[in-house]
Amino acid sequence: MKRTTNTALKKNGRIAKTKIQLAVTDRPGSWHLARTETERRLSDFEFGLERLAQAYYRWKAACLAAVCDVPLTGDDVAVLNVVRMGDEPKRLSEIGQLLNRVDVPNLQYATRKLVRSGLIETEGSSSRKETRYRATAAGHSVTEAYAALRAATLPPMLDALDGWAAKSETTSIQLDLIASLYAQAAQVAITRRHQP
Repeated sequence: MKRTTNTALKKNGRIAKTKIQLAVTDRPGSWHLARTETERRLSDFEFGLERLAQAYYRWKAACLAAVCDVPLTGDDVAVLNVVRMGDEPKRLSEIGQLLNRVDVPNLQYATRKLVRSGLIETEGSSSRKETRYRATAAGHSVTEAYAALRAATLPPMLDALDGWAAKSETTSIQLDLIASLYAQAAQVAITRRHQP
């Protein structure tokens, strides 16, 4: 099998690079994302981030389900709360910017779902770019109930954590910094994809 792989790779001119990768990943228990100590720490952080994100989105969906019969995902709840933010209508592009999302088709799907459920409504021009979304009276009521349940649930748990208040501010700053590093790394990856 190795001989066949090596022959095929020689034809593509990638043998040296692949030999290094095979040597690293052929070891039992090794993992392609954690070959160095820095990569291991990064992988631990990323898995923690994945678990946090999934728990957070599950929490949002469960919290909304407790106050509303409309089945929504955590992503839908995020869109609903951002539309309600400041009680000012927002364009789809503004919603995307506030959530740091570029997946326009998924945002469009979420807004259509929320409009059909009667939680938000459109206003403005028939042009998609100019359409703005705002919470309906039902959406206002649901988001208020969501906020009340959130206030009764999470803050007491967080207050019980030793040093939460001091650590949360530092953590927020670090997360913003790391988010900008991931954005920069994504630009580098896109640039490399287009290089000869």
